[in-house]
Amino acid sequence: MKYILVFGFWGSSFVTMSQNQYSDSLRTLPDSLKEIEEITVTGSRVAQSKKNSVISVSTLDQKLFRAISASSISDALKFSPGIRMETNCQTCNYTQVRMNGLGGSYSQILINGRPLFSSLMGLYGLEQIPTNIVDRIEVVNGGGSVLYGSNAIAGTINIITKHPEYNFIEVSDKLSLIPNGPVEQAFQLNGGFVSKSKKSGFLFSGMNKFRDGYDRNGDGFTEIPRVNNSLLGINAFRNIGRSVELHADFWVLHEQRQGGQFWNGDPQQADQSEFRNQITSIGQFSGLWKSRNKKWNLQAYTGYQKTNRHHYTGLDHAEAWGKTNNITWQSGLQFNFTQRFGEKSKSTLVGGVEHYYDFMQDEIRGYDYYINQHITQFAGFIQEQLDLGELWSFVAGLRTTNHSNLQNLIVTPRAAVLFKPNGQWQFRLSYGNGFKAPQVFETDMHIAFANGGISQIRVDKDLKSEKSHAYSAQANWSRRRKRMLYSSEFTLFHTQLLHSFVLNEIPSDDPNKTLLLRTNGSNAEVSGLSESVRVRWHKYLQVDVNVTYQESRFTEAQQWSLEVEPIKAFLRTPNVYGSSTISIFPEGSWSGSLSCVYTGSMLVPHFGGAPELDSDIILKTKSFWDVGIRAERAIHIHKFEQTVRIGAGVQNLFDSYQSDFDTTKYRDSNFVYGPPKPRTVFVDLKWVIGGKH
Repeated sequence: MKYILVFGFWGSSFVTMSQNQYSDSLRTLPDSLKEIEEITVTGSRVAQSKKNSVISVSTLDQKLFRAISASSISDALKFSPGIRMETNCQTCNYTQVRMNGLGGSYSQILINGRPLFSSLMGLYGLEQIPTNIVDRIEVVNGGGSVLYGSNAIAGTINIITKHPEYNFIEVSDKLSLIPNGPVEQAFQLNGGFVSKSKKSGFLFSGMNKFRDGYDRNGDGFTEIPRVNNSLLGINAFRNIGRSVELHADFWVLHEQRQGGQFWNGDPQQADQSEFRNQITSIGQFSGLWKSRNKKWNLQAYTGYQKTNRHHYTGLDHAEAWGKTNNITWQSGLQFNFTQRFGEKSKSTLVGGVEHYYDFMQDEIRGYDYYINQHITQFAGFIQEQLDLGELWSFVAGLRTTNHSNLQNLIVTPRAAVLFKPNGQWQFRLSYGNGFKAPQVFETDMHIAFANGGISQIRVDKDLKSEKSHAYSAQANWSRRRKRMLYSSEFTLFHTQLLHSFVLNEIPSDDPNKTLLLRTNGSNAEVSGLSESVRVRWHKYLQVDVNVTYQESRFTEAQQWSLEVEPIKAFLRTPNVYGSSTISIFPEGSWSGSLSCVYTGSMLVPHFGGAPELDSDIILKTKSFWDVGIRAERAIHIHKFEQTVRIGAGVQNLFDSYQSDFDTTKYRDSNFVYGPPKPRTVFVDLKWVIGGKH
């Protein structure tokens, strides 16, 4: 047996099927189906067309990334139905993804099907992962599958990385300029090699991005921080005969980020500053065995994530240095069994066991802040998919979890049904039960500036688990007529939260410290509908539109500030939001695109303390239209198997950007909303040798 040492950034650990099986499934589809539907794996861990997936899955791919000039995962996710990306800090710009109106901690983020994206990684990780190493992103809104954990209450995001299928080298560079602001440069490198037998191969990738800080209102404090991050790693696969496939990957990320007062020296010497120096490593290994009759397969997998962070968050040269250590480890076994009966019916049984460990230690001695968290979970799951002919498909599953922070075993059932009366219509119903266990560190533990000091979160010692019931109903329609393709998707969703987690302000003995308590509030409900429409005219034009209407409310009013009357509405959650893209000649030598992200009006909390505001208020924001344009010229040099792509465009064309930022060091750093960047002009260049272009 031969081993290959590789240099690559991301591997493509398989889900239950291998990447080779995914490629084979795609190639065997007729062209008409390829254009209408994608192949997905996240809904059931089995490769199948979106039409036949009982669990509804949305897909974002490289064509979209190029059309919207997406440099990172966070740039792309806002174009998925029901998803909104949100910046939550004016100083460090940490982000979170909101699905169906729920915050980031309600979503499960996977890397090649593995939940190694910890709460700490969730602060900046979606902005750090470049799209050049991603094959596609699959999104499941709501909870209809037990395969990925019981805490996927709002949904699941599966980042599926590129897999080496051919020999190539790819180099790209992108320069972005904010008028009267900094230049951002992102350099990316990819390459792959596959043996003639297609039984082994490797992929290497890397990236470096640098951007200086940006001060929008001229007060000497940044609205967008200085960032310098790099990525590098290795990936390999090896097939042994026809039955065994091995995959391994390892990658390293380093980022330095600094915001607050414009200052490139020691952060403690600034009047206000947030500084992060972080190194993260992730490794995965998996093996798959397939029986000769293709009925059985068995998978073993393991993976880890380790983050070391040196950080500073302080005012007036305070002693506010801290250290963070975070380790997550997951391992498991899974089996698949497929049995056909009759000509068009089959049963697919998926089951397995998993172990998950999360260690978090975070300390800032100057604030008497210390977290030492150990979480261990053992889980078993089983899920059955029954396809009865061409009309009906059913999924039913059960997951049991032993959580170290809970006394009792947690049992979470989920179910879904698919009805296809003909080749144009599909109807889906799904139900998912989930839970969130009490834990100390979550993304909201980020220390912010407010009321002329800092705001800090405490955890109620009597905090109980949060439980959920998620329901959805969906109708899909698609039709091909000559060179035209039409498709639409209409979804109703309703999520009920029991003992929901909330943040309430509590009295503080220190006038320079605002204290928020994470505790159990009343029950809450999120209801809404989303609609997606696609029209494609052969190779000339493609139009995609996504719109979500929703309402999110607690059953009882919540006291988020001691100075403001309690309210029932969710904060930072618009009732209407959506996105659209128009691609012109998307596969031609000349191509163009127009994109838009709409964010409706919402209620945003605003703590007093800055010169602009004496006391706390709730502000109703304006709506935003973030419009982008891009043009590209592709030059194919067939003799040397090379392609050069030259692109240029403008993001946030009309400069639809927040205009009422707080000023000075006493600002409320969490008072930030709307698009992440103002008007930005960019040019990009990509050079590809070999492979597909």
